[in-house]
Amino acid sequence: MTTNRTIQSPYMRWAKSNFHARYNLANSGLMSYKLSQLPVQINDLELTGSHHYGYEPLLYEIEKKYNVPKDNIFTTLGTSFANFMALSVLFEPGAEILIEHPTYELIISAAEYIGYKVKRFYRRFEDGFQIDIHSLKKDITPKTKLIVLTNLHNPSSVYTDDDTLKEIGKIAKSVGAYVFVDEVYLDSAFNLSPRSSFHLDDNFIVTSSLTKVYGMSGIRCGYVFAERELIKKMWLLNDLFYVKHAYAAEQLAVIAFKYLREITEWSKDVLSKNHAELNLFMQKQNELEAITPGYGTTLFIRSKNVDSDQLSDILIKHYDTAITPGRFFEIPQFFRIGLGCEPCDFAEGIARVRQAILQLKT
Repeated sequence: MTTNRTIQSPYMRWAKSNFHARYNLANSGLMSYKLSQLPVQINDLELTGSHHYGYEPLLYEIEKKYNVPKDNIFTTLGTSFANFMALSVLFEPGAEILIEHPTYELIISAAEYIGYKVKRFYRRFEDGFQIDIHSLKKDITPKTKLIVLTNLHNPSSVYTDDDTLKEIGKIAKSVGAYVFVDEVYLDSAFNLSPRSSFHLDDNFIVTSSLTKVYGMSGIRCGYVFAERELIKKMWLLNDLFYVKHAYAAEQLAVIAFKYLREITEWSKDVLSKNHAELNLFMQKQNELEAITPGYGTTLFIRSKNVDSDQLSDILIKHYDTAITPGRFFEIPQFFRIGLGCEPCDFAEGIARVRQAILQLKT
């Protein structure tokens, strides 16, 4: 028996198969923050404890950072599963979902797996990857359940301001829909000091985690902000999947939140150095162009003459370097570079990208 149902993520399969590259510019988040840099000893942790529907100390830390009441917070295993849970509790048979293009492939695959009819609205390079409100108004229908976007935009790191988001919220409300915003990269716009869009209106649902900006991928601390009834549904639905999180991981997340100022300074330093290096690289590449917001953990680069799949293949095979081909964002003439690795490794990685481009052109 065959089915057309989406049951895997092509991007994630590719990413997990190529994580071994010495110079990994495909990773969109900060490298792992060292456990030894956190003020924690093994005796500070317990294997089990009370956390059936949320670990209270963790909910408190999230509430304090984002000014979101704990009854509006659901915690889970990273942003991708946060996205999956939020999409799941809102699903109704026949529902349409309006997702930005380009975007993170797992959002599309998860929506298709759940059963949504996926439609798209377009963020064009020629418009700086900003959202065209007038076009969005034409795309929404009475069947639209969700308008989905990322902020900062994955893959371009472009920021969507509050005025634009409020307009999107109004468009969604006109048909009784929600606005779903994946904000996992938002905190890397350090100079903007952005506030979560959850505060804009009651039809906003937001996901995020400690993974991308703070180098905490290993503890899988993701969360959803939504109205209380939806949060209750997520806690109950979660019982079908993994019942509860690893207790020690949630304890580590609390410690990370308490130490977040120091982690943020580390993140700023890494990204500042790598942005400067990337700017020099782009200035010397006439065949490459990109929207460069000056913040974020990724850059989406358009190549005028080089196929991104060919570039990716040659980098992996001959330069021990990984970038993300644009086909995973449905725009094959682009590729994404992540800026979250050690600055010395980043400099060497983009030097190898330059060499590979020259090789393909000769």
